[in-house]
Amino acid sequence: MKRKIVRVGASLCILLPKSVVNSMSWDFDDYIDLILDESEETVYLRNMKKKKKKVKSYLENFTDFQREYANILKEIDSKE
Repeated sequence: MKRKIVRVGASLCILLPKSVVNSMSWDFDDYIDLILDESEETVYLRNMKKKKKKVKSYLENFTDFQREYANILKEIDSKE
């Protein structure tokens, strides 16, 4: 996608199309991650809104296991 560098006040800016901004769920005052690869003369913009996947603790996993298999565990316990 070809974009033109424009002057806004004392700064130089690259305007992004609305479709790109919408697809990345960006809004005014959001932060983005700008990555510069000088060797390739490439600039990447990365969405910082992506949520990191929460890693469950051992106890949370065990609690989920107990809930999921509660009926089977009760049945095993009643047979003993």
